[in-house]
Amino acid sequence: MNEKITVLNFDNTYQKQAFLHKENVDWVDLQSIANTNLFCERATLKTIEHKISHLRNNITLIGNGNYHYITYLLLKQVQKPFTLILFDHHTDTLKSPSEDLISCGSWVLESLETNPYLQKVLIIGVSEEGETQIPPSIEGKVRLYTKHHLRLNFKRALHSINQEIQTDEVYLSIDKDVLDKKDAITAWDHGNMRLRELLRVVKEIIKNKNISGIDICGEYPSNSDEFGLETKEANDKNSFANRFMLEYIIRWLRQANHSSEVLHA
Repeated sequence: MNEKITVLNFDNTYQKQAFLHKENVDWVDLQSIANTNLFCERATLKTIEHKISHLRNNITLIGNGNYHYITYLLLKQVQKPFTLILFDHHTDTLKSPSEDLISCGSWVLESLETNPYLQKVLIIGVSEEGETQIPPSIEGKVRLYTKHHLRLNFKRALHSINQEIQTDEVYLSIDKDVLDKKDAITAWDHGNMRLRELLRVVKEIIKNKNISGIDICGEYPSNSDEFGLETKEANDKNSFANRFMLEYIIRWLRQANHSSEVLHA
């Protein structure tokens, strides 16, 4: 996997995150595409897919969690059997209200139903209610690690996660609503995973598997009062979390790539 960072700019969410305004960050402007918040029509989804078709094995920043359905498109670019590791307080396996729409709450279900390369989904840090949201049609392809499960015995959960991954290829998708509000603030209800715990799992996976792609979402809504204390606190925490994750993820990817090069030299 390469270490290129791509920012999908739906709503200027990332404009205040100064560390992203560097030469090695590629910005893709999607603001002109209407009706993309929460739900997306199929024709619009095709337009977005065309605009991001050049992305391959990138680290992609999606924006607000309302656009998490973009991961559905990024997963389509993986052309080998793979496992999706999803850090999310929600399952995103709900049925879409219409066949003409995909949503931030339905994209995992649709990926499992339509993507022949997606073998299994591990959802880490999900709420206990998530156990009631897995349709029978995909039960055998989804493994949940609830926030209670992680709190009970994190070390055992980490071992189980490694055992559950049966493919060489892994795609990582991170929604910051899985994190405790001490580490990030989103527009959704939160889990209680700490940032360092999340990165501990990510490091273990990068060390042992080939990473086909990574995306991160869960920014605070851009239409919030930008001068309000709550908005400033959210933006500061999210910017720090993004920078902290990217710094370590890129370092681990480089180490993994170097180890692979040495092994095959």
